[in-house]
Amino acid sequence: MGFDKAPGVSDAWRSIYGELTQQHMRFHTSNLHFLPVVTLDKKGRPWSFYTCEWEPGRSVWEGDPFWENSREFGVDGTEMLIAGIGVEVSTRRRNKLAGKIKSVERNEEGRTVTFDVEVNEATGNCPKYIVLRAVEPHPKTHPTLIHDQTDMSPTDRLPSDVISFIHAADTVWLGSAYLVETSSSDAKRFPSHLGINHRGGRAGWVRVKPSDGHTLVLPDYSGNRFLSSLGNIEYTPVASLAIADFKTGDVLYLTGDAENIQGPAAEAIMPMQHSLTTLRVTGYRFIKDALPVRQAPLSSKEEVGVSPYSPVIKYLKEEIEAQGGGGKFFTGISPKAMLQSVNLRSSTIATFTFKPSVPLQILPGQAVILDWKSLLGGPQYRHMSQDKPSLVNDDLIRTWTVSSYHPPALESDAPEGTAFQLTMKEKEGGVVTGALFSIARRMKAKDPELLKDLSRFEIQPGIVGISGDFYLDTEKGEGPDYTGPSDPRPDIGSPSLPPRNLVWGAGGIGFTPFITMLRALLSSPSDSVRNRPWDIIFLLSTREPDVLIPLIEDVYRLQSADAPVPSNIQLHLHVFTSKEYTADKTESAESPLPFDLQVHKGRLGEGWFKEQKEILIGREGYVCGPQEFENLVINSLVNLVGLEKDSVRKEGFAY
Repeated sequence: MGFDKAPGVSDAWRSIYGELTQQHMRFHTSNLHFLPVVTLDKKGRPWSFYTCEWEPGRSVWEGDPFWENSREFGVDGTEMLIAGIGVEVSTRRRNKLAGKIKSVERNEEGRTVTFDVEVNEATGNCPKYIVLRAVEPHPKTHPTLIHDQTDMSPTDRLPSDVISFIHAADTVWLGSAYLVETSSSDAKRFPSHLGINHRGGRAGWVRVKPSDGHTLVLPDYSGNRFLSSLGNIEYTPVASLAIADFKTGDVLYLTGDAENIQGPAAEAIMPMQHSLTTLRVTGYRFIKDALPVRQAPLSSKEEVGVSPYSPVIKYLKEEIEAQGGGGKFFTGISPKAMLQSVNLRSSTIATFTFKPSVPLQILPGQAVILDWKSLLGGPQYRHMSQDKPSLVNDDLIRTWTVSSYHPPALESDAPEGTAFQLTMKEKEGGVVTGALFSIARRMKAKDPELLKDLSRFEIQPGIVGISGDFYLDTEKGEGPDYTGPSDPRPDIGSPSLPPRNLVWGAGGIGFTPFITMLRALLSSPSDSVRNRPWDIIFLLSTREPDVLIPLIEDVYRLQSADAPVPSNIQLHLHVFTSKEYTADKTESAESPLPFDLQVHKGRLGEGWFKEQKEILIGREGYVCGPQEFENLVINSLVNLVGLEKDSVRKEGFAY
């Protein structure tokens, strides 16, 4: 794996103690509501499970792996290996232990197990990805074994409810084993042992391969470089997971064959992820209402506190390809995108034009993924970054929606790629946008003409791929039947195809995919676009109307320079802003706006949707913006207007 060459890794073992320190003993016996633990079954497979604050005589619930595993104690005179990890999830305090079970007392009738552990390994644990949550005892449980499949065949798939449970999880407990033959020369110096670690991220960070339905993929985030789990898996390729829903008490146990994968092989599975671990499940159990611990409200309005170190969710290549839309990821040597020019729209918004080294197929609304290591250098390892946690896992790969339109025929005929444009907003503290805007400002200060041709500076990020299932399919059929009032204007035309009526919702710079969609409609040579009436209600929430409205005007201005604006496309722009804005900044008697414009003072709210319900009924919805904005628009369209949820598509700001 090559990690042994990294500074400090070879000496990491010095941080592991041979016994519990006084501090660790106090920690493990004071304020823990549960202790994730791992033991082996009779086949030598690890199973992770939960031990909790037991009431006297409380029985082990049906399906708990330890009930079966504890029977292995003393078989053939062997001791049982065990490992545990204590995490105070309300504070992110954490410590690990490992050792041997020295004695076991089983009460078969009451299903209780009492055991003593001799600890011979103890260490702290990396807190970076622990999700904060308050928990409390919940003794009144009713465990129900839903799925019990401890020996899967290679063709068996996990049930859909189990896969959904995995994809909803933000925390898993990863069990691993280092198992050496007793006859081996290493057995005395490096004796067999187990390990269990916390793994966390944003809900959905663990993925399940759709192709086989039983292989889990865990991206490897930057840790403390102890490599205890990865090292165990590298030597003994098995692992286990325990996953709990702290709201319902449902628990999932998984065991299987594990493999560490790095470099291009990893990126072929999960694009943009350089290191990951796969778990091919060979056994699982799913129990409802089992965990006697439940989530309590935090002091803030959020129920959980996602770690600021947790990177955005990455999806499997096969998941992305299944979305359709012509997304593509490049493997091997990536093509380049030469920065050609910059148009500074404001102090924080600019349009960057790039020339790709290969033709690109980009649908209206899709995004390009660029790798900026050639400009900014490779990321350096750091364990923690208190001031800017996102730097720990920053791969300098960024995603932006393409704001230029690329007709498929034009791209397929081009020996080289035609230029594409990205309209960016400078992110406060952003590593990449900060550098790009800094370069643009310095160029402008030196000579504004430099911004018109930057190719001489050879700023060439790598093109990782094209992604996004948030795009306008201009060749789609009739779409939902529009039952709202007809447009009385005679100039909407009389095309031969049924109309498509859309509602777009954009929050801030989330308007960029809609710029591309609008360009596609105005300039598409397709008969299915030109012979169909399009009626679009565009809701734009922005603090910068003076910047964004002219960008929409530019789309029409460039179109009218080549050909008349099609009369079959009607755009009704509603701008919601707290800034003062009047239409005469962009409109005059000689050159009226080519679209309807209404400016609303204040934020977009549910009241507007209630008032405009009649003109919104039956439309296709597209929403892009911050999470709060997306939730408002989608909930209003579905719950207040009555649109079907699957008729509203969204594109978030996760990247």
